[in-house]
This record gives sequence, structure tokens and C-alpha cells, in this order.
Amino acid sequence: MISLIPFLGKEDDMLMSDEKILIIKDLTVNYPVDGNIIRAVDKVSLFLNSGEVLGLVGESGCGKSTLGFAILRLLKGGKIEEGNIFFKGNNLLKMSEKEMQKIRGSEMSMIFQASQNALNPLQKVSDHFIDTLKFHKKWNETTWTEIMQLIDQLEIPKSRLNDHPFQFSGGMQQRIVIALTLILKPELIIADEPTTALDVLVQARTLEILKELIKDLNLTVIYITHDLSVVSNIAHRVAIMYAGQIVEISDTSIIFKKPAHPYTKALISAIPDVKDKEKKNLAFIPGHPPDMRNLPEGCRFAERCPYAISICEKTVLKDVHLTSTSKSGHLIKCLMYQEEYSHLFNNFSDKYEP
Repeated sequence: MISLIPFLGKEDDMLMSDEKILIIKDLTVNYPVDGNIIRAVDKVSLFLNSGEVLGLVGESGCGKSTLGFAILRLLKGGKIEEGNIFFKGNNLLKMSEKEMQKIRGSEMSMIFQASQNALNPLQKVSDHFIDTLKFHKKWNETTWTEIMQLIDQLEIPKSRLNDHPFQFSGGMQQRIVIALTLILKPELIIADEPTTALDVLVQARTLEILKELIKDLNLTVIYITHDLSVVSNIAHRVAIMYAGQIVEISDTSIIFKKPAHPYTKALISAIPDVKDKEKKNLAFIPGHPPDMRNLPEGCRFAERCPYAISICEKTVLKDVHLTSTSKSGHLIKCLMYQEEYSHLFNNFSDKYEP
């Protein structure tokens, strides 16, 4: 298995505050599709400390982006059926759209993965910055000086600020979008796979710049990705999402050293190790995610799980808190760890003991 060392270590943990800037409780988001209801997010609960980076990881279609859009109340076609989202103590779901417009951009913002769709091709890059600042009534010479500093950090050529977005490469467009996200100094940033569409070398440099900004500006971030190796280098904690549910969440080091959920173990084992010359074949997770229109009552990973027994698909799962050295706790959703059923799985010697 590849050895991954978290980018944010003990010294960086000191930057985090115990103040919970975001608390999500039992959030459920549904989409009506062809007469069916797709539960894209199913009773998700999590929190985010000020100054923390939370990696939200899972396969395509698991509900990661839907969760991010729900926080900003930017869902298209989806509906928040139940739950609460508290930002700095205020329930976002009870705010009017006018109140949300004041918060978006200035207090919480999103880095979108499709940079070409976030930029107006008819506007100069400089106009994007000016319009954003004027909309939020923060345009002045001091602010513009700060923007120039941010542009330097993102390695965007100042000589090209009067160019249009289509004149830039995809990687440079993405850096412009990141700059637009940060200029109002939002307290919460949701980064939705911000480097996915870039080639490997550009992706690596953009991620390195983003990591530097997170440290320098002490940013609070939810980093959405399908790539576990990315969050190993950027996140304090990792939440693993599968078929609309959070199945495991803990400190980054614990997720990689002692993964508890079978899905998490499978994801980590599938990371290629370029140093292992003997490993000729990549590990993979057999099967497919469940049909979101017809979900099992119990574990949604059961059909693909090597540990599953007959009751897994039919028994309702509970969130179990494991004993660990994690300051923020270690939560898992798996029958193997529920006290009343754990004895049925005693034969599995590699199970992480609570």
C-alpha cells in the first residue's frame, strides 16, 4: 500500500480553532427524476472547525457536490427535505434568498471545477474582479492592492489582466476562479474538485499553490474530490461518502493508517504505489454503486463488500463512534462495529477494533 503523509501536521493543527464554524445535522436532499425520488444526500451530519480543511471523498454520483451546493443553497432541481445547516450559529435554511445573497461570496464561497463555465468570456479578467468587489461594496484602492498580492501568489501574470478568459489555458482559468473566490476573504470555502479537469503537471502545481494559500490565509475549506491521494496532502480530517451517506469520518492520519470501513479500505488499496515494482495489477472495487432509486434498507456497500453477511443489506445501520486518538472523533457506519452484531464478524482479523 502506498505511504501517504498528510501535508498538515501537528504544527498546522494548532491553527485550527475549536469553534465550529459549520454544523450540518441530518441533512437530506432529494431529486425528482422520471417519477422517482433520488435521495442524493441521506441524513448527513458533520461539523467543520474554524481554520480546518475537511476532505470529502467518494465516487462520482455519491452526493459530494450536492452536499456542497446545498450548503450554499444553490441546488438546481434538488430539494432539501429535512435537516439543518448552521453557519456561525445561524441556520442557513431559515434565511431568505436576499440574506443568502449577502453571505455568498463575502462569507462563504465555492471554487467550481468547470472554470470555463464560471467566467464570462466577454469580460476582461480585471472586470471580473472589479464587478465582484463592487457588487459586495468592497471596491477601493487598498482592496485592489490586496488583489495584486493574491494574483502574485497564484502566479497569474499581471500583464494579462486585460485579456479575456478564453485567451488563458485551463489551468490559468482555474487560478483566476480561485482568486475570485478568495478576494472577499470568505470564512468558508467549498472547493468542488478544483483541479480535476487539469493535466497532471498543472494539477500538481495548482494544488501546491492552493495548499500554500490555505496555510498562509488560515482558510476553512471543504475540499471535495474522488482522489484520496489529494486529500492526504491537504486535509486535517477526511469524510468518506458512499451512496448519499457519510460512512466514515476521522483525522486524515487515522483514515490512512487505520481505515475502519470496508469501502475506505478498498479506496486506499486502489491507490497506485509507484515505488512498488512488484505490484503489477491495480486493486479495484468490484461491482457498481447501488441504484439510487432502489436502495437497500441496510448497508449500501454490502453487494461490493468482502466482509458482508446476509443481514447487512436488511439491517438499519447506526453511526458508531470508535475509540481512537483523534481529537475530533472517529465515526463509522458499518454493521461490523455495532455492538449487537459485532460478534458475527469476529472471524475478520483485520477489523479495526473499537
